Amino acid sequence: MLAINAQQNVQPNFPMASLPEKLQSVIYFISQETQASPDLIASSVLGAMALACQDLFDISPKQSLKFPVSLYQVTLAESGERKTTVDKMLMAPIRDLERKLESIYLEQKNEYKRAMNIWSIEHRALEKLLARSVCNGGDKKSCEEKLQACWDRRPTAPVRKRLLINDATRAAVKQALGIGWPSIGLFSDEAGSILTGELLRDTPFLNSLWSGQTIEVDRAKGDSFRIADARLSCMLMVQPKLFDDFLDRQGNHARGSGFFARTLICQPRSTIGMRFNMDKLASDIPSIGSLFNPMSLDWFHERLTELIEQSFSRRDSDINRICLTLSPEASVRWNDEYNRIEGMITPFGALNNFKDYASKQLEHVSRIAGVIEGFMTGGTVVSDMTMYAAISIADWYLCSFVHLMSKNTLPEEIMDANTLYSWLGINYLQWTNGCIPKGHILKFGPNSLRSRERLNRALDILYSQGKVNYYKFKKSLFIQYVFSTI
Repeated sequence: MLAINAQQNVQPNFPMASLPEKLQSVIYFISQETQASPDLIASSVLGAMALACQDLFDISPKQSLKFPVSLYQVTLAESGERKTTVDKMLMAPIRDLERKLESIYLEQKNEYKRAMNIWSIEHRALEKLLARSVCNGGDKKSCEEKLQACWDRRPTAPVRKRLLINDATRAAVKQALGIGWPSIGLFSDEAGSILTGELLRDTPFLNSLWSGQTIEVDRAKGDSFRIADARLSCMLMVQPKLFDDFLDRQGNHARGSGFFARTLICQPRSTIGMRFNMDKLASDIPSIGSLFNPMSLDWFHERLTELIEQSFSRRDSDINRICLTLSPEASVRWNDEYNRIEGMITPFGALNNFKDYASKQLEHVSRIAGVIEGFMTGGTVVSDMTMYAAISIADWYLCSFVHLMSKNTLPEEIMDANTLYSWLGINYLQWTNGCIPKGHILKFGPNSLRSRERLNRALDILYSQGKVNYYKFKKSLFIQYVFSTI
């Protein structure tokens, strides 16, 4: 297991050896072809696998828990790290399938327009017939039956099946998932504009999608709709400077709201300056020679296509997702990791300043395990070997988070939110239904939160995390403590 050290200056290497050999072969082949960082490629491979698996599988690491296998990922890489080249090689079959789906949709749309024109003529004629029968005392019942039968034959608009979305406005994502196809990926090899856009300012929406919750979308113009049983994966590649700017502008909000805790963030080691022209192939390097297979990428592409087509069939047939469970050995390993992380978020533990992320660590482990098992075997039980790989990979991302966030440790807002939640947990039993007047907190709560501004920020964070509710009685605002097991 990788050592957690908030002061480390060097990003550890991706735990390549923990991956199944077929995936290692894919990574080494692409690295040979592009000379991009194997760590960057590995993270991208995981993202493509998650997109292919997210609508086919869920995972239940224990009886009381069930998670989607969607992943949110942010990869920091300078210009020139060959992000675009890697993306093109990995995602080629998905983009090809996107083009085919678009072509099919356009044909279906044209057919729908033709059918709708014919239907509209028939419907208007029957409406006029009914109107005459009402005025002239004709056979009204017969006209109503014909009109109803016509309405029942109304053509159904085709659903636009999509795999990827590039227009990353909040409205576009909501519409794509709620009105279009409810399983998509937000993938970008230059995600600077996404970081500066409005989508990442709506972190409660993204948090709800990550958890697979139903979302009601109310619109001032147009019909309201519901996003239900939807899945979204994100793979955002961005230059470190742009990410630092994002942290300066919105980092406190993104972390305080829990979005960063749900995101696998990494900064792979750069290969710039080390990509010399050499005749030596990866197959000649003793450490990876046996794993080098030029056909591995073809296998990976075929598996991506196969799983995505299976997910389409599952939706069309209205069949439940496969729910992966853990083998006895994997369950023991999962519980051991849970206890290890829990012991590190104590007041003097190595992860005390990063408990926001650590609280989601075992869900990250579960999701990564589900992605690997689903992609590699399509089975129903996560093996001990897969769980070991998932823990190793999630630990790498945890080390990355600590490395990238250790400059600032916890923002004041998160420290205030944690302090307030602890205080509420101690005092809520003294009040009916655990509802404490906000004015009481301002007078008798923690000293740091007797400022209305700081208290409001802390309450907003806890509310976005689902740890408090608000109630108004007469003219007083009450804060209700919500017990959390995380």
